[in-house]
Amino acid sequence: MRHKALIVESSGVFKSILEKIMDTSGIDCNVYSNAAEALEGPHGEYTFIIVSRVLDDMSSEAFLSLYREKHGLGRSLTILMMGGDINPHLVEANNAGFKLVCSKTNLESLQTTVVDVINKLTLDLAANVLLVEDSQSVANVISLLLKSNGSNVKHISRLKDLAGIFNAIDFDIVITDYHLMDGETGDDVISFVRNHECETKSNTPILVVSGETNKEKRISFLRNGANDFIIKPYDNDELIVRSSNLIRGGKLLRQVEYQKQKLTELALFDQLSGLYNRHSLHDLAPKYISNSKRHQTPLSLLVIDLDHFKIVNDTRGHSVGDIVLKSVSAVLQESCRTEDMVARFGGEEFVMLLANCDIHNACDMAERLRCSVESIEPEGLVITSSIGVSELMSQDTDFDSLFERADKAVYKAKECGRNRVVSIPIEGITPIKSDD
Repeated sequence: MRHKALIVESSGVFKSILEKIMDTSGIDCNVYSNAAEALEGPHGEYTFIIVSRVLDDMSSEAFLSLYREKHGLGRSLTILMMGGDINPHLVEANNAGFKLVCSKTNLESLQTTVVDVINKLTLDLAANVLLVEDSQSVANVISLLLKSNGSNVKHISRLKDLAGIFNAIDFDIVITDYHLMDGETGDDVISFVRNHECETKSNTPILVVSGETNKEKRISFLRNGANDFIIKPYDNDELIVRSSNLIRGGKLLRQVEYQKQKLTELALFDQLSGLYNRHSLHDLAPKYISNSKRHQTPLSLLVIDLDHFKIVNDTRGHSVGDIVLKSVSAVLQESCRTEDMVARFGGEEFVMLLANCDIHNACDMAERLRCSVESIEPEGLVITSSIGVSELMSQDTDFDSLFERADKAVYKAKECGRNRVVSIPIEGITPIKSDD
């Protein structure tokens, strides 16, 4: 969003000069010749309100007072422009609400102020900066410049020191000289960063500082992975602005990646329990089945249903019910091996896919889980569970048949009094087992 300035100036010459100063700083202007027009004109969120001390229709103090009453000043920098010596009028101007007084005979000071304000509003240098520079004197100058603008700067002079510090600290930007000691170059720095095993670190913005004047070579910096470059000798303001742009862009990219990660988590995981959700189960289960059949290894499924859970919600409330579900989820998650999958199927029902686990071992696992769930007693409640167990059979073509058998076993457990483990054997059908 571009910054805006309100200018109230009776002199045509100074109006043009003030517009030019703002334009060169990328600031849009609403310009008026008198106070009445400015008060009635379109109102905006102004970064600067610049008023001549001498107006045709009222004093600058009266204008600012009326403008404040009608539109408010917000965070605008109010500037009074006047000719001659400004010192005798500083207190009066400040009392009227002007934060700054500038002389029309020294417009350079106004331009400097405008640039400083815009830089402070737009620059993002509160960042971790890695400076790769083999000249200590140059490094000192750049470090001081960046630190004065809020950066935390770490300096190294040799490539051998890059891995240690880059792995230890999350940098927002890498600024590297091109020609380094012992024939090393900025290309070596770029290659290290871009090929880093951590994706976030590999996307760190890189600014190359080079005295290289060859166009093809400069283009190669960008082709090799640099985000930007500066040709020596460089202007300090250019270094600051380019660095800020890269830092801001890098932070925005990380924010987008973070949001994508959160959206992925929302899509994959149940928000209450932290376990996989039903959608993820139906997405991942076919892969478990495919791997089991391909490698001829057993695969078992547990369906875990909490007994009389509705009574908990009805008598103790849903907040206590949520605590129970979280507590049970934690037990299930802790009992999982790395290769297993546990998901909240819905309500008080959970499922566990046990890779490389036959029905006998699965029943043993289920019995341990049943005892663990009964022992946790969240909110002082004894929670029991009915668990159905099934094993992948040679005729199974999808997850539904595997789930259906375990689900029937759960109902059988409930019919037999709950708080138990049940598996329903299938005669004449071969389970998926290894030859070992």
